[in-house]
Amino acid sequence: MDHATLPIIIFILLFSGFIITMIMLTKRGKEVFLRPINGLKVIDDAIGRAAEEDRPIMFNLGFDDLSVNLFCSLAVMGYVVRKAAKLSMPVYVPLAQPLAYAMAEEFWKDGYAAMGKEGMFAVEDCLRYMSSNQSALGAGIAGWIKRDHVGANFMFGTYGFESMMLAEAGQQAGAFQIACTPSFYQVPFFMVSCDYTVFGEEFYAAGAYFNRDPVLTGSLVGQDYSKLVLLILIVLGSLLLTIFQTTDYLRLLLQW
Repeated sequence: MDHATLPIIIFILLFSGFIITMIMLTKRGKEVFLRPINGLKVIDDAIGRAAEEDRPIMFNLGFDDLSVNLFCSLAVMGYVVRKAAKLSMPVYVPLAQPLAYAMAEEFWKDGYAAMGKEGMFAVEDCLRYMSSNQSALGAGIAGWIKRDHVGANFMFGTYGFESMMLAEAGQQAGAFQIACTPSFYQVPFFMVSCDYTVFGEEFYAAGAYFNRDPVLTGSLVGQDYSKLVLLILIVLGSLLLTIFQTTDYLRLLLQW
């Protein structure tokens, strides 16, 4: 398609209007409903269980470099760190990308500082650059999980075959495991090895779910309204086409 047709332009303006309107409303303090996601609701339970057992927490950021996926994972990591800081628990963060280290360090430090626990744990003990090689990364993190007897293992982001190495190590250590990934290829492996698995578009909703930033929340709700309109149009169009399939006027309308 070289140029957008009139219906496409109308849809773009309509959906953009939904998103902009919801962002403005949330900035003014409007409360919006976000559908509960089971895998995200139990994060507090996983942290609490690790604290009761006096076992550390691990948060994996996957192979994501500076990208949207990394920012989504970091938003959840910040929440986990703040919750762990309240309970004076350490959060270990293994990293596969050098560029992601600085950002993860800031989120980690800010989480403890927000709870007045700055300096409680050494950064070099909790944040470690492992390797950008999948085999080395999987082996390194698996060994870390077993040596420190991790009690809660969070795996957020994009993974390859090393996902099974991490999840299996967590299973052997008896850790409560929650995985969240936008990659459908890894979903079967996480589902059979983790307690809860969040995938698909819910991964991108995780940041707004915990952060409650007006822009993120408004964008998410605006997109949901857009999807609802599309669903209604698809159902309505299918019904009309089925009922009036011999009507030439309807065919011309659909072609337009």
